[in-house]
Amino acid sequence: MLNDSSSFLFNESVRFATLNVRGLNARKKQYQLQRLLAEEKIDFLALQETKMASDDEIEQALRPFLSRYEVCVSHSNGMSAGCFLFLAKSVPLRDLNVVVDELGRFVLCDFTLFNRDWRVMCIYAPNRANERVLFFQFLSSYMQCDRIVVLLGDFNCVCSQADRSSGVSYRDSSVELLTEMLQEHDLEDVARSRANRDTLRFTHFQRSSNARLDRIYMSAEVITNVSGYVVKPLFFTDHCLVTVTLGNNKQPKNKFSWDLWKMNNRLLDDAVFVESAIETLKKIASGKETTFLEKWEYFKEEVKQTAIERSSYLKYVSKKKEKELQKYWHELFEKEDKNPCTNVAEIKKVRSQLDNLHQERYRGAIVRARADKFLLGEQPTRRALAEERKYAQDKEITMISHNGTISGDKTFIENAFLEYYKQLFGGCQQQINTDEIDSLLQGTPQLTDEEKEWLEEPITLGEIERAIDGLPAHKTPGPDGISAEFYQKFKDLVAPFFLEVFREAYEFKALPPSFLKTYTVLIPKGTDANAARRVSEYRPITLCNVDYKIFARVLTKRLQQVICNLVGEHQTCGIRGRCIQTNIHVARTILDTVSNEGGQVAMLQIDLQKAFDRVRHEVLWKVLERGNVGAVLLEGARMSYAGCVTQLVINNPLTPKIPVSSSVRQGCPMSPLLFALYLEPFCLSVIQSEKVHGFRMDSVETKVLSYADDIAVFCSDKRSVEEVLKLTQSFCASTGAVVNLDKCSGVWHGTWATTPALYEGIRWQCTPCKYLGVPLQHLRKTKPYWENAVEDIKKRTASWRNRDLSIFTRATVCNIFLTAKIWYVLQVLCCPRIYIQKMHRVFALFIWLSSSEPMCRDNLFRRVSKGGVGLSHLFIRQTVSRFLFLRDQRHPLLRTMFQTRLRDALPSFFVASDSGPPAKPVGFIKEVIEAFHFLDVRFSREYLSTVSRKKLTRDLLELLFPAPLYRLPYVSCPGQDVLARVKKMCVPPCVKTFFFRLHSETLPVKVWLDRRGIYVPWSVNCLLCKQPETIEHAFLYCWDAVFFWDVLQRTLKKDLQVNPFSIRFLPVEKHQSVPYDMFMVLGLHSLWKSRMAVRHAEQHPKSARLFFVELVVQVKSVVERFETPPEWFNLLEELTGMKEF
Repeated sequence: MLNDSSSFLFNESVRFATLNVRGLNARKKQYQLQRLLAEEKIDFLALQETKMASDDEIEQALRPFLSRYEVCVSHSNGMSAGCFLFLAKSVPLRDLNVVVDELGRFVLCDFTLFNRDWRVMCIYAPNRANERVLFFQFLSSYMQCDRIVVLLGDFNCVCSQADRSSGVSYRDSSVELLTEMLQEHDLEDVARSRANRDTLRFTHFQRSSNARLDRIYMSAEVITNVSGYVVKPLFFTDHCLVTVTLGNNKQPKNKFSWDLWKMNNRLLDDAVFVESAIETLKKIASGKETTFLEKWEYFKEEVKQTAIERSSYLKYVSKKKEKELQKYWHELFEKEDKNPCTNVAEIKKVRSQLDNLHQERYRGAIVRARADKFLLGEQPTRRALAEERKYAQDKEITMISHNGTISGDKTFIENAFLEYYKQLFGGCQQQINTDEIDSLLQGTPQLTDEEKEWLEEPITLGEIERAIDGLPAHKTPGPDGISAEFYQKFKDLVAPFFLEVFREAYEFKALPPSFLKTYTVLIPKGTDANAARRVSEYRPITLCNVDYKIFARVLTKRLQQVICNLVGEHQTCGIRGRCIQTNIHVARTILDTVSNEGGQVAMLQIDLQKAFDRVRHEVLWKVLERGNVGAVLLEGARMSYAGCVTQLVINNPLTPKIPVSSSVRQGCPMSPLLFALYLEPFCLSVIQSEKVHGFRMDSVETKVLSYADDIAVFCSDKRSVEEVLKLTQSFCASTGAVVNLDKCSGVWHGTWATTPALYEGIRWQCTPCKYLGVPLQHLRKTKPYWENAVEDIKKRTASWRNRDLSIFTRATVCNIFLTAKIWYVLQVLCCPRIYIQKMHRVFALFIWLSSSEPMCRDNLFRRVSKGGVGLSHLFIRQTVSRFLFLRDQRHPLLRTMFQTRLRDALPSFFVASDSGPPAKPVGFIKEVIEAFHFLDVRFSREYLSTVSRKKLTRDLLELLFPAPLYRLPYVSCPGQDVLARVKKMCVPPCVKTFFFRLHSETLPVKVWLDRRGIYVPWSVNCLLCKQPETIEHAFLYCWDAVFFWDVLQRTLKKDLQVNPFSIRFLPVEKHQSVPYDMFMVLGLHSLWKSRMAVRHAEQHPKSARLFFVELVVQVKSVVERFETPPEWFNLLEELTGMKEF
């Protein structure tokens, strides 16, 4: 019981709902539930009868919901069909505690909301009265609490005669017990107190047995806050959705902001829109009354308006029929509610029509997804790798601490960010001292007059076309909403238009106004929830309009040609030919050398607070002028930022405009190079300072390494550290930059007399720390790191196991995602061979989705065209990387290190006059030497001196892994590219995996199982033919196969020449347009599915023909989406009608 029964008022609305879904296993049902949640905007949903027991199927079913909801699960158990409780992430719940039963009938969640304690219970009561009594007795103990109680679900009984259509008075012991419990704990039936006349009386309509089984009870103290009670019939279940609103019943409509409009790229396939866009562009371009700058702005507005109108019309047409049907559907239920059994037939008819309508929409979504997957070879994406929950959390900001106040109020959050970024982008109030800037720039390099003259040539049409071609696809557009795909679609028309726009822009010294408008989205810097409450812990990413990006890409391309003459080799970010690994190699070499040879070095990592956002434009223009880059680049950069404004996108709404007086946009193609130029004076001031003593190896001294704003300085004494910090402060004072001492860090490495933990306001340590993502603390002892890496890979492969991927795509997942972080570290840190083998083992088991490997692992590393799956061999990549690090090294310090440390190990490669005592190579250097010897004995020096990374890797694979045994008998036969063809086929992933196993002789036919020592019941003979079940028998000689191939060849009117060779290599005739090889693959898979149905004793096994027709229907649905249907498309229709033998 509640101690205080007085009611209180809600400032915000909360929606509770309950629904018996009658099974959630089907993907279609999950899709329908997703739409329902989005339309109804439900905060708490109690779902009953989910009929889901296993963790795997629940995890797959809930994955689409986890971006918006937390879900508490009670697994189904026998006749108890399971419950889910959905909790919206947008509701600020605190102190959550969850209880579930083991019978699949009960989910409880305690939490704090609106400074009050709540208890929400989702129940699914048993059908039998005696079982309900026991269940309600169990429930009673949880109703006794000092919380606001919300009890909702399917009670499978009614407490009043009015809640049953039959009118027969019936009360069992469970009803009496429930009534007593509700009275005792002061819970009220919301329908009794808040339902209006128009609300449906019943929630379960089943012929003549209509009843109000689905109910919501609430503590009496909140009943006065109930502002809405709705019963909504649904076509996909015979139960209604029951919804209760607490607080303000006016649901906040998602008012669409036209400022956030984005073009739907499907319009680019709409003939009406394409024709309209072409006509508009030609008409506006031919006008002579205005400038091209004005014409371009007018054209974009016209295109946007046309796109909005066309999209709205297409959406209206698609929705019109559904709205009319939904209206009639509700009218029928209102009639049925008042006069039971009078509209049963019509309800059934309309339910079927609605189901068909949604089935078409669902099938369309599935076909699009299937087509994308089949056509793209199921290539996984980075979004697929990201966890949905993390993705959603990153997008929504729910709590912010600002000026000593912590709040989740949306207005407070918006104002906090607005205030912070107004100050940040507005630039500091300090006036720039031009004399100090000029002094700072004295030592910076300049371009020659010849280079300047080349840079000042007018922008050409070819440059614009290449910039458009290079635009990345599927990226979020800027404020105008026009995508990169639009410009690529109309490149031939817009490129000449752009040429005139850019020409006029330089003439009038102003870009079109829309070029200067941007949006800024905020991305958390890390995963720390506490840090995410600070406005400074978000990274502002700028969304620029794509037309501006085209202009910026043209300038960037030019600047890239001369940047190496303006920025020293210490800066590696964004500069072609330089890479981040060089910085890490240098840092590792310095620390390694000090450890091996003695001495001391201080590694200081300097953090410039919001470095990109504090770049003062007047300083940047001074840097560009000093660099002698010419008018095209200088004026182009000036125009890009003159009058620039941005708006923050915070939880979707836009803030007021913020003038941008400082910053280089994180999201603009020019930004990395502009920032490198801006930072170069500081780097040179350290390098050229005689008071700063860096790390010296022979005649080479290294002081600074920089990757964008990640700056590392190496000093050999403490005075140098002090001087570096003075230079840093001087640079900040001159340019408006700010150093964040709290995030700066230092390492005392070597034989320092004293190693203070705090020096010059910076925290120091004696163990090397992480640098550019590489754990240099494991420099000497890498075993712990690689052990953890192997365990991490195991966990990550587990998250991919349930995805519907072919064996080829699983190899791609390993190559792209699972090894990305590993390979980044492996390039610069030594790794014992045993851990590479362990990682290969993990990858192999994931690829086979097995606990053992059915064939020699070496075959997986071969290219797909050579009989493998193209799995990346980490040792070969490591060997090639180490060799190229040695051969192609240009950095002075690293080349000096080679001369001093490798001259004895590689005397034929290095010539040195000084022959001091040889040092025993260890760690990374030892791996470099071993890689050289490994390749030197296998290839000629002439070959190794010029070979590319790609060719060396492929040649090494061919040399180390000869043709597998399953291809040797057919090595001179045609069709050797069979796996490459199958990988590209528009067939389901399971078909591709099946064929690889058939091709590689790992298909689990009975004879193969017996040879591997696996028990085979009822002998190894085919159940139909009583002959040993080999691959040849299963697909060629069994009566089932003989009849199937005969009918298929008659349907195709083609002799497929089915034999042991053809089923493995699918030979095709030259210039053959009909994909008979695909039909053979589908046929082979159908025969296998049919055989497995019999082996697994399925109750109603299907024939190979039925399996084949199902596959052909899937392929047909994909091919239908081709822009131009192939000439053999009609053949698919004939195959769907293939007859039985």
